[in-house]
Amino acid sequence: MGKQQKRVKAEVDEPSTPAVASAADDGIPALVEREAAQSSFLVSAGTYERILYGIEGRFVGEQLTLNPQFIFPAHIGCIKAVSVGGRYLASGSTDEVIKLYDLKKRVELGSLHEHKGSITSLHFHGHTHLLSASEDGAICIFRTKDWEPLKVLKGHKGSVNSIAIHPSGKVALSVSQDRTVILWNLLTGQRASRTKTPQVGEIVAWSPSGSLYAIAYATEIQLHSVGQSESVATIFCRHRILSMLIVTLKGQDYVLAGCQDKRVHIYSTGGAELASVQCHDNRIKGLSSVDLAFPDGSIHTVLVSVSSDGRIKAWKLDDLIDPVAITSASAPSSSTKEAPELKVEPLAVYNADVRLTCVAASSNAY
Repeated sequence: MGKQQKRVKAEVDEPSTPAVASAADDGIPALVEREAAQSSFLVSAGTYERILYGIEGRFVGEQLTLNPQFIFPAHIGCIKAVSVGGRYLASGSTDEVIKLYDLKKRVELGSLHEHKGSITSLHFHGHTHLLSASEDGAICIFRTKDWEPLKVLKGHKGSVNSIAIHPSGKVALSVSQDRTVILWNLLTGQRASRTKTPQVGEIVAWSPSGSLYAIAYATEIQLHSVGQSESVATIFCRHRILSMLIVTLKGQDYVLAGCQDKRVHIYSTGGAELASVQCHDNRIKGLSSVDLAFPDGSIHTVLVSVSSDGRIKAWKLDDLIDPVAITSASAPSSSTKEAPELKVEPLAVYNADVRLTCVAASSNAY
């Protein structure tokens, strides 16, 4: 695995019919159901200092604890992306390399060298496939069975800033410095559609149900409903957006934006800012979530945030999105009404004492 994989020569530039792909036997298989919540979880975090952290979240009595499971130098450049799929962990860096790890055996599997630019985004679909994006404008699809590169998707004319796989595994979205968003048919490895964006898209994310997706620009988020060409809502943020996540609580979707102002801003899918929480003492670089079984047997979503302040924090999503916010979730956007700032205590904090850059929270069920 340590040697460079052979490059895939196939390139797809011609658009196909702009429709969501139908089910097929080939391509990336769909996930049938959501993973069952576990009583512990893993936080994988990258840093400017090239160190990769693995922190376990686990209850000791009634108290959630965050304790290091592994800390090691993974790259020779800043780590820009991490992702976990089952037992596999992948990290990508400005050194243009993707490092692979087996979390169950706690060993390094090797590295992938398909890209000729900094790795900007990594996403597993289940434990069978990994998608990677780079400043070289390409997106690679790897099969985890043998880490063979199945496809190289080429359609962007600039750095790919972010990719997101639909929960079904049939399609993916990518945004780029070339001010376009591309919908990829992952069953065929072809481009389904290519659309100009008003600004440079920096982050793209699907809702857990896959019925909604969001594109984050510098200080703006556009929400789109599947099957509609126009955006359904626009969120205007007063601060630069550095991370974004769509979460679901009690059947309602919410958009979370981690910003330059040290806060997580909470928005309804109608575009209204419901509340904000100062989560860190410096800019928020990454957000991720995982379902966790609490000591009383209840299941709750835990939000994990990382910041340039060096701290990894775990939050109970119910505490961040309070009942007042939930009742007003369908309220229209208003530029005159100031959203409340909530005072919320995290469930747990781990001080890595380094500049954290990215995070992936995942179940410990390998």
